[in-house]
Amino acid sequence: MITHRYHTVESLTLMGNAPEQTLGPNIELLLWNVFKCKKKGWQKDFSSLIHNKDLVLLQEAVLNSPFDNLFHKSSQHQWIMASSFRNVKTNIETGVKTGSSVTAKSQYFSASDHGEPLTQTKKMLLAIEYPLTQRESAHNESSLLVVNAHLINFVSIEKFRAHLEQISHALQDHKGPIILAGDFNTWNKKRLSDFNKLAAAFSLEKVDMVRQPRLNHLFRHLDHVYCRGLDVTHVQVHTDIHSSDHYPISLSLHLPN
Repeated sequence: MITHRYHTVESLTLMGNAPEQTLGPNIELLLWNVFKCKKKGWQKDFSSLIHNKDLVLLQEAVLNSPFDNLFHKSSQHQWIMASSFRNVKTNIETGVKTGSSVTAKSQYFSASDHGEPLTQTKKMLLAIEYPLTQRESAHNESSLLVVNAHLINFVSIEKFRAHLEQISHALQDHKGPIILAGDFNTWNKKRLSDFNKLAAAFSLEKVDMVRQPRLNHLFRHLDHVYCRGLDVTHVQVHTDIHSSDHYPISLSLHLPN
């Protein structure tokens, strides 16, 4: 049975080394659901896309795979992987992974309360605080909260809302700048509306971007970025990249004085 293919993990793994001490005032970010690194050409595209990026947020990231050295031996980023399940046959773990040019101050992860149909696999969120220099941080706060989330799919709206509550918990105590980004599986109006209500409750503004809808996403956009306390100066959706079933998204952000 398909449920026997996967085993719950829910663990955190730290890899690589960050060369910088603080983030800001300019922050370059990459967001990408990497489709478990299964498509041809993924490694080449990934290596090119993360060049000069301060933050890299991946969903459907993998661990115990042939690509591990890209992360374990990295001298450009500290990588933190929050795994939610493991393939019993291959031993490959899947979850969300965040890379940063600075070392994390703290990190927190949480798997969805509910599993998805058939596989019973859970989705994951990873919340990390990164240091900012005092003069660069908005509202005199010295840290940036980055929440990388992959929202639960193929479940009732009540179970989806339960996962949104976990995101609220991760956001609730942070007073400074926030980046909330990921694959939110907002493939219908009700899901997107509920997510926008959560964002509004924390004064998060959605980053607008021009992109191509995809048939396999029901012509809805699933990947989003929401920010607080940052200015967005540039957005690019890499529609020329086809080594995943999601397009990578690059953003240039600025911390106002």
